[in-house]
Amino acid sequence: MRRYLLIIVAVLLALNALAQSNRIYIEDFELDADSTRVVPVMLANSDPTRGFQFNMKLPKGLKMMDCEATAYAIDYEMTVTANYNAADSSYLVFMYPTVRICLPSDTVEVILLTFEAASDFRGGEIAIWKCMGSTIDNETIYMDGSTTTVTVPASTLIGIPIDQQPRDQYFNLMGQPIASPDSAPVAIQVTTGADGERSSRKIATAH
Repeated sequence: MRRYLLIIVAVLLALNALAQSNRIYIEDFELDADSTRVVPVMLANSDPTRGFQFNMKLPKGLKMMDCEATAYAIDYEMTVTANYNAADSSYLVFMYPTVRICLPSDTVEVILLTFEAASDFRGGEIAIWKCMGSTIDNETIYMDGSTTTVTVPASTLIGIPIDQQPRDQYFNLMGQPIASPDSAPVAIQVTTGADGERSSRKIATAH
């Protein structure tokens, strides 16, 4: 009986420790290609936190354009900054106080990141790691990072947007523009693709 009680106590302690972990994360989100979106960074801290930092790496085709503190963080006189490391294409994000004050235990938005997706962005993962914070007495708080999944809405992946579809022009053999290939016995079709490249072919029309 005592053995079972010890097992139950150990499980409860483990669950309690898990529930009280400190974590920094971004929730999964969708982002259209060739667009921007503001996304919050969440702090779920069981320990009052004076400041924290984390590393973040973005998938191909996604850039961070801006980084600012939320109204909640500003109320606690926090400020935020981010440094880009070109060596491994990652960011180091800091949040720190301007006075001797702590963020209380809570799960709340603390940073707003503005992401921009390139026209060829097809989704990916944002990795967050090396998360650390500090108490009011400058003792280290170790935090859990997270991996965020960024998806592109499926509707935008079907076909080519109208403004990026290949464009056709028609010319007669003299090089003069014509409205359609039916306007000449033999026409030259010139197609301009979404990437700007052009191709041509002759079209023989029966009259």
